[in-house]
Amino acid sequence: MGNRFLKLTIFISIVLTLFSFWDHRLVGYLKDFIVFIHEIGHAVAALLTGGSVHTIELHGNESGETIAIPSSGTGSFIFVVSAGYLGSCLMGGFLLNRGFSGKMIRPTLISFGTILLLMTISYSKPGNLAQYTGILWGLGFVILGFFNLKINQFVLVFIGTSISLYSLYDLLDFTGNIAYTDAGIMAAWITGANPTQEVPKSVIVLGYLIALLWSFFSLSIIFVSIKKVFQSSTQEQEVPQTENSFQENRDAEVPFPGEVTPEVMEWFFSKGLDLNGKPLPTEFLEKEEL
Repeated sequence: MGNRFLKLTIFISIVLTLFSFWDHRLVGYLKDFIVFIHEIGHAVAALLTGGSVHTIELHGNESGETIAIPSSGTGSFIFVVSAGYLGSCLMGGFLLNRGFSGKMIRPTLISFGTILLLMTISYSKPGNLAQYTGILWGLGFVILGFFNLKINQFVLVFIGTSISLYSLYDLLDFTGNIAYTDAGIMAAWITGANPTQEVPKSVIVLGYLIALLWSFFSLSIIFVSIKKVFQSSTQEQEVPQTENSFQENRDAEVPFPGEVTPEVMEWFFSKGLDLNGKPLPTEFLEKEEL
């Protein structure tokens, strides 16, 4: 995919297709997978901060739950709660970038599928929707990664676009009951509000501010990922032309070693000498004059 217009067309086509079939049953399986990615973001963040993860669950209604215990400290809690939305956008942007650039396609698919399988086996309950989702999608990516198929590049673009798009769509949950979203949970933790009582206005206001901040970072991640792809494609198109022109100039200016140029031959003949510096025969000079 070396053409910028082609990349943009594919990206827009995927977005329009997803919007057109958003409520289709098949897209529902894709949504479950993306929710699973969201929950894995929480789990990975908890592990990175030295915490622990008990389980990852999917409820089948485009919602999920990660039961994790972050390490002590304000920073670790904020990082873990934010990692759901931001982690999804980061993963979507990365897959989108790899797919459009065409670099490291097979290693990316195999690594991504392996991570899904490990997280599923380690933290999902047997028979839970999260287990089925993680194993099926993880195995699919690993199997595709072992085959050098042309469709692999499109798979990364499609999955990356889907994750990024759904992550932004999922942020619309904040317009509903924000108290039960990740932003509301963080706002309640910051304000020290009691979750069993009526949600105070301070939690709602702070929750919306946190949601807006996450939306800004999510859009920035996606924008940067796509921008880098288009910039790299432009540079790749310009570099070969420069190299070719340099090669042509170099070939024109530098003669082959030992080759006598026409200018040198003309100078020798004008002096009545051959190329070895000896006088030319009289017959040759007479022919030249005629």
